[in-house]
Amino acid sequence: MRLREKIWISVFLTCLLLLDGSFSYIFGSTLHRFPDTMIIRLVVLGLILVYFFAPNFPHLIWVALVLGLFYDSFYTGVLGVYMFLFPMIIFLTRWIAQFFTPAPLVIGAIYLIDLTVLESFVYGMNTFMGQTTMSLNDFIPNILGPTLALNLVLFIFLYFPLRQLIVRLDSTY
Repeated sequence: MRLREKIWISVFLTCLLLLDGSFSYIFGSTLHRFPDTMIIRLVVLGLILVYFFAPNFPHLIWVALVLGLFYDSFYTGVLGVYMFLFPMIIFLTRWIAQFFTPAPLVIGAIYLIDLTVLESFVYGMNTFMGQTTMSLNDFIPNILGPTLALNLVLFIFLYFPLRQLIVRLDSTY
């Protein structure tokens, strides 16, 4: 993979990171209605799709680490949470993917597993740091369920266009 391809894939993932926050801001009144909260995770979708469809991209872990640092600094204000979790998602995806043949249904299932792990760890970290007092009985139906549903719909609509874009970026030059 040439330097230009690496740069374009990194720019693509950065754009998805910025779209996460932009869509959350634009559709905030719809996504964050008490008691339910839906969290858009386009950057996680991008990381997983890059893992599967740009196999020659050797620095995905490092890009995930940097994206996590940016995510922490822009959106959470607590450095280290997403900086740790985004690379962990890549490792988890790599571990799960070794047991299956990549197909849209399998990639979607891996995406949902990754989101469940990510949201659960974020909830655990927020509980540990005293950022939330929400019980697990409230977290699962009010945050995890709606977040998984929203991201599943986004996956269904964005899978093929993003796959094509990543394949083009991977083989552009």
